[in-house]
Parts: sequence; structure tokens; C-alpha cells
Amino acid sequence: MNMKRLSLVVFIGIFLMAGICGDALAQQKVIKITYSDHNPPNAWCTVNGTEPWLKRIEKATDGKVKIERYYAESLAKGTDAWMGIKTGVVDMAWCAQGYWAGVTPLSDVITLPFLPFKNGRQAGGILWKLREKYPEIQKEYADVHVLVFHATPPISLITSKKPVKTMEDLKGLKLRVLAGPPTDVFKAMGAVPVLLGMPDVYLAMQKGTIDGSGIPLGTLEIFNLYEVAKYWTHVPITTSYFTVSMNKAKWNSLPPDIQKAITSVCGYEGSRTYAWDFHDSYDQPVRKEMADWVKKGGQKLEEYDLPKAELNRWIEAAGRPVWDRWVAGMEAKGLPGKAVLADTLKLIETEP
Repeated sequence: MNMKRLSLVVFIGIFLMAGICGDALAQQKVIKITYSDHNPPNAWCTVNGTEPWLKRIEKATDGKVKIERYYAESLAKGTDAWMGIKTGVVDMAWCAQGYWAGVTPLSDVITLPFLPFKNGRQAGGILWKLREKYPEIQKEYADVHVLVFHATPPISLITSKKPVKTMEDLKGLKLRVLAGPPTDVFKAMGAVPVLLGMPDVYLAMQKGTIDGSGIPLGTLEIFNLYEVAKYWTHVPITTSYFTVSMNKAKWNSLPPDIQKAITSVCGYEGSRTYAWDFHDSYDQPVRKEMADWVKKGGQKLEEYDLPKAELNRWIEAAGRPVWDRWVAGMEAKGLPGKAVLADTLKLIETEP
């Protein structure tokens, strides 16, 4: 082989190797983060809330982060999400904190009955501020890295066998509710609380293993619960709260510039924005989907607005008494329940 031909072969070899190495380096620059969520990918909350937020993270990192989405419990069940984050089964997950009794007890202040939150955006922002102030709340999340808190507007009640128009109608009803104060409030009014993952509610109501559920508005559309419920009582009983959190080791492994970019769309403002997009904008899509269901021959939900006089009976029986028991329980554990509740009530007055 003459020298010219040899030089050409060597040049081509170096060029190809450089290309291969360049591709490998480019691939190394993209950081993969797995994301688990029990909500379906085509639900309004996912399309309008979660997906835009995940895309904001990817955009903030200039494409250096790629989030692999696993919706509809395709990577981990919703009830396993918290442990999945802690153990590294998932890098990031959508967590309903009420699935795990006693794990975030001070944060449960948000779920105390009949608190007058304006909307989920306000409640999510308040919880972020409480966490910033109280080391005891920070400790509740020490094993994960919280990106956002979000909360629902006050939940209402759906049932399948009979309407609920008085407190007496609740007696003996098996109702799906979350752990903590939501369980306490329904017990105080004579119902039988059942802790169940929200994706399992449809089948449980269909089979009659539960009689109904406390629901954030959006779940009617997310899980098509209007198909198995007959009655819908509008009463602002309690609030549900959630986090989107990351595995701590995964977070710590990220370069500082990537951490800063992700944080830019999270925190207090990120929590408020996510809650508004995910929870608070749900009335119109829910109403439209239910109307379409009726047009197709489905049963229309019978709605009932609980009168103020009856609501006051509920508050007297299960409002203040549950607040007092919660405060006493926190203080008995050496936790500042009284101060946290007082700050929550102040923030409800001042937070937008």
C-alpha cells in the first residue's frame, strides 16, 4: 500500500472514530430521569398540568435532561410511589401523601376539615411556605427531594346507592378517603373510611365494595367515576395534597447547573402554577365529559348542594373537634401542631 493510500485510510479511520466518540459524548450529556404517575396520559390533568410542567423542566435544562414518562401505574403503583422514590425504583414520582398514614403528619394540617382555602393553588403555596418555616416539616421529607407541592380545592362526595343530604345519611357508608384527618372527619360523622388507591375506586364502586368516595373534582374525569356514581353532594369537607419528588441520590448526582435549572420551575411559584393547571382549572372539562356521557345514554349524576345549616352541623361534629384532636396528637409527639395550624389559618387570610 503506498503512503498516500495509507494516509487516506488512517484519516478516514480517525474521522469515523471521532464521530463515534462525538455521538457517545453527546449521549452522555443527556441525563435520563424516570417519572412515575398513577394518572392516565390522556387525562385533562396530565395534558394541562403535568406534561407542560415536565416540558418546562426539559426546556429549562436546554434539553440536557430527558424525562421518561410512565403514566397509569406502568412503572409503579400510586400507593408504592413514595417507597419507589426512596429506594430508587423511580427517579421522580407523583405522590398522594394521604396514602401513607403518619409519614408527613405535620403536613396533614392542609387536610384538616372545613379549612376555607380559596383553591388548590393557594393550599399548595401555603404548604411550601410552612415547609420553609418549620424544620419539623422539612424532616418529613428528608429522604427525598421535593420539587413541588400541589393540592386540590376542597373535595366533595360521590355515592352509588343513596344520596347524602344529612349527616345521618353518612352512617355506615363505606367511603374511600385518605389517611390522617380525612379519615378522622368521616369517622366522626359515622361513615366507615376505606383507604384505597384512586385508580382502584371505579372497580370498587362498581362491585359495591365501597359506597362512595371523597373526591377532588378532577377525578370524575381522570377515572371516569361519573359512570359508577349516581349522587354527587357538594360539600367542602377536606383537601388532598401531593408532591412531585425525586430520589435524593439521583438529585445529588445532578450537576449544579442542572439542579438550578430544574429548581427554577419548582418551589413556591412552581407549586402554585402546577396546582392551578392540574386541579383548579377542572370545572369545564369535567362538565363537558359528563354531558357527553349523558348524550351517549349514560346516567346523569344527581347533584345536591348541602345547605349552610346542615354544613354547620357537620362542622360542629367533625370540624373543630378534629382540629383539636390533631393538635393534641402532634403536641404529644413533640411536634408544633398548634403553631402550624395557627400559621395555616393566617396564611389562608393573606395568601392569594
